Amino acid sequence: MKSLRTYLLMLLFMSICMACVPRVYAAETWETLDKRLKQQVFEITVGLKMQTKDGHYVVISDLSPKLKLPVFSSWSRDLGYRVVSFGSAFPIKTSKQGAYFLTAGHVVDTSKTTEPMIKECERFFAAMRLLAEQTAGGRDVESRYQELQTVATYPQVKQWTQMSTSERTLYANTVDAIWDCYETYLSERVDRNRTLFKKYSAIVGLNSEIGYFIHPSGPASKPPLIGHLHKVAKEGEPDLAILTAKNCPVAPMELDSIEPSEGQEVQVIGYPIASDKIDSDSSQYYAPTFSTGRISRVAPRMLQVDAPITKGNSGGPVVNQRGKVIGVAARRALSEMGGELPNFGGAVTVQGIKNFASDLFGH
Repeated sequence: MKSLRTYLLMLLFMSICMACVPRVYAAETWETLDKRLKQQVFEITVGLKMQTKDGHYVVISDLSPKLKLPVFSSWSRDLGYRVVSFGSAFPIKTSKQGAYFLTAGHVVDTSKTTEPMIKECERFFAAMRLLAEQTAGGRDVESRYQELQTVATYPQVKQWTQMSTSERTLYANTVDAIWDCYETYLSERVDRNRTLFKKYSAIVGLNSEIGYFIHPSGPASKPPLIGHLHKVAKEGEPDLAILTAKNCPVAPMELDSIEPSEGQEVQVIGYPIASDKIDSDSSQYYAPTFSTGRISRVAPRMLQVDAPITKGNSGGPVVNQRGKVIGVAARRALSEMGGELPNFGGAVTVQGIKNFASDLFGH
């Protein structure tokens, strides 16, 4: 009886000790992990849409022959968004309202690319409106303005080789005249107070809209999730951003609490543009690419990995062989000449993620 009681006490003691030991997740094969994680990594595209007050949708279409400045064509139908940035993203938390997606900050912060384009478009159409007044010749100015818009759209309606000599000449002379008009009357050099420019810019009434689209793995025909910007890194913060999306049933990826180590085998998951160039059928579906490598250096805020991180990988997770996230791909290594350095890149650490998303994970 005494021995039985001693045996039961030993079992109880062992069970308590086992409960106190942190759970260790066994490593899986990359093949098994790839199948499981494929549905949790998304491609994100950022698009720009511009529209004038008269209801026309505007896209950049060419460069003027003389000054090599942008030419914008206008259309009565909605042409959708022009992609201005793209990258990778993955869910890090879910709620009743939807999911929170993590990506790289520079993927969604397109101010350096969109703002110059929007300003150039505004200049182009303000100058076009002024040129319409100058060349109306007693006719209705609005009709002349629409006529100039039609001419600027010539190469988009017809291929350049199908245009007649007179159409090519008219197009070249027209778009050059629009930019000459801007330089002569509306530029900061001449219109220093921007009074005249603001007048014609207001008449045109250009509006712009940024859209965030989160594409799940699978057929390209599947509608993307519509993203909304929740937070983007400020100066001094890690290069990260968070978007929210409704109606997303995918489970969030788990951040690893165990510190990574140098030499540890990892995978970078994302949507590099190089993959699309290799696969001629890539336009028909979305499929993430898995690149295997090792951690070459562990720094306080960044991990250096020797797995390829190229354009499009930004924002994708770096995972270990237990299927947990240990970083977010954020930097591509570039040579002094500007070319990509293969097998070398940087990822924001898990601690950096938690510090940035403190409203989701707490301090």
